[in-house]
Amino acid sequence: MEVKKALPFYFTLVISALAALFAQAHLSQLPVEGILVKTYVLNHLLAAIVFTVLYRLRKKHIEKLGFIFLAGTGLKFLAFFLFVYPTFHADGSLDRNEFVLFFVPYAISTGVEVVFLARILNRE
Repeated sequence: MEVKKALPFYFTLVISALAALFAQAHLSQLPVEGILVKTYVLNHLLAAIVFTVLYRLRKKHIEKLGFIFLAGTGLKFLAFFLFVYPTFHADGSLDRNEFVLFFVPYAISTGVEVVFLARILNRE
């Protein structure tokens, strides 16, 4: 029964990821593959994991949810530096277009996460 309450988050996360992925691919004239897809999958998968942890802990550890959310944000940046940054930095610099490739999916996944966490916390 509890899973049904979290389904709108996962649905919104997937739909927003797909819409933004195709929009960003169109605007940047990049193919929907490679590093572009990698940044979306990485950010949105981590957002889903962090949300799941927060959702499960929302009743027993409500006072720790902010710290867990911040740890999840740190986890997203750690994943960026481990898996994406080496590809971007291969030419010796990180340009604006490369930064946008990471930041757009990060901002979208974090925004969806924040909206749904706020809804949950306001109901509890």
